[in-house]
Amino acid sequence: MNDAREQRAAVERALMDRSRAHASREREQSPRLLRNTVALAVALALLGVVLLGLDAFLTAMQKFMETKIVDPAPSATAPMPAYAVQPDVSPPPPADPDPRPSPAPARDTSQATP
Repeated sequence: MNDAREQRAAVERALMDRSRAHASREREQSPRLLRNTVALAVALALLGVVLLGLDAFLTAMQKFMETKIVDPAPSATAPMPAYAVQPDVSPPPPADPDPRPSPAPARDTSQATP
């Protein structure tokens, strides 16, 4: 029983020593706030640079997409093609398979007019 009390006291002393050492190291690490503030400022600056770069890229792409593509006029010295390709022509409407005229509808004789 006495041995258990001594062991418990030794553990408590060890824990107290550890907590004292940790508290003394914590006082020495006071510039942590300054370091975190500087890191936050650098991160925000980097984010701003990336966003401005993205904005510039998207603006340039938008201007590029709005430009009209114009075929250049052929120069007088450019070789002339030997053939010309016809533009796509829509096919003619389908012909009526039965050229005979359709019969006229029959008159209804049930209603006689005087």
